[in-house]
Amino acid sequence: MHYPELLKYCDFILSMISFSIITRREVKHMLRIGICDDNQNDIKQICELAIRFSEEHPENPLQIQAYDSPFDLLDDIEKNGGFDLYLLDVVMPHMTGVTLAKRIRERKEKTEILFLTFSKEYAVDAFSVKASGYLIKPVDKPDFDDAVLDCIHRLLPTKNPSIILKSKTGLHRIPVYELVCIESFNHNQIVTLSDGSSLETSATLVELMEVLKDHPSFVRPHRAYIVNMDFIRKLSTRELLLTNGKSIPISQNRYKELKNSYFSYMIHS
Repeated sequence: MHYPELLKYCDFILSMISFSIITRREVKHMLRIGICDDNQNDIKQICELAIRFSEEHPENPLQIQAYDSPFDLLDDIEKNGGFDLYLLDVVMPHMTGVTLAKRIRERKEKTEILFLTFSKEYAVDAFSVKASGYLIKPVDKPDFDDAVLDCIHRLLPTKNPSIILKSKTGLHRIPVYELVCIESFNHNQIVTLSDGSSLETSATLVELMEVLKDHPSFVRPHRAYIVNMDFIRKLSTRELLLTNGKSIPISQNRYKELKNSYFSYMIHS
């Protein structure tokens, strides 16, 4: 259930445990947070803290999705892509938070993980899955704010390279890390961004690849496409599946080079 604006009060419908809280800000990058806890009261408390955090830090808009089952979370990220930050209860029936974190790490995505626990004894487990740390329940607001801000600073690049694109509406400065793919269409190029928006530019794919040549995450799997490898979910011999669900064809004569580039990038990124 997606809410059109930041909820002012916590009138959560906890019988429908999957929901989103979206801050409506004129900011390009939105931090996506996935929460998994089998206790509905704990979920409610964490979401309340997230709302207050977003109100006090408008420069860091949040989108939150909550789950009471680790299997529901895994199913959702398989269909719709992963989150920037996960807050995972350590002790859950059927699958622990540590096991869930290992499954998330298998996706090889740039993400941060915080554990929710009643005890510090799980700190070693947190380290084993490269978690950012843990929050002791009931979570205090200062601890929550500090932990989330630390994660945000780790997620955002130390430098924010951008490119300038010209469209019918004017010039647009686009951070490179927000570019998902570029598709040639009717003599123009459709640029898809990580927030789901798009814009149309008259620059050719050759010109755009020249602009992006210093950024190793960009490849051309097909003469009509440029793709940011950070957003590849699956690679097969004939197509790429992106984290937004879009399929990109792969030219037969480009597959070998693309596969080598992708594996090399994943190893060194």
